[in-house]
Amino acid sequence: MATPIQQLTNQVDDNPGPRYQPPWEFLSIDTNTGVGGKYIYIGYTLGQENPVTSVDFVAYSQAQANPPSGWSWTGQDLKEGAGGKFIYMVWKNGEPGKQPITALQLLVTGQSSPPHIAGYQAINQDLNQGAGGPYIWPYYSTTVQLQTKEEAVLIKA
Repeated sequence: MATPIQQLTNQVDDNPGPRYQPPWEFLSIDTNTGVGGKYIYIGYTLGQENPVTSVDFVAYSQAQANPPSGWSWTGQDLKEGAGGKFIYMVWKNGEPGKQPITALQLLVTGQSSPPHIAGYQAINQDLNQGAGGPYIWPYYSTTVQLQTKEEAVLIKA
């Protein structure tokens, strides 16, 4: 059985990344791909306790000070510095009767609707809405296991 996502975060920088930041792992796609602005990455930790059971991305015409009622968020505009809509990642943990989310994925494409990816459910919110550039479609899965990166420490002799 796949280990669920337990926590979500964002990493924001002026330089491409993502940066190494234990215990977090980060998706390799910048949410501002093709539109400038800050380099913004979605991060996660895995664990069985109180897993993420819902995730969504919501777009607004102006900055928001609070998440939608009942949802958690980082408060990070995923379009910072790029223009377009103000887009936020929101989630819920531990909802009774809901399958834990085990994987997230971002697809950068020229397609104006999210293509099918086996094992994943598309979230119908373009992360570049209003900013131009390619479409960035978010997906989640309750069956696919995220592949964590292997750590390597190199010592120069």
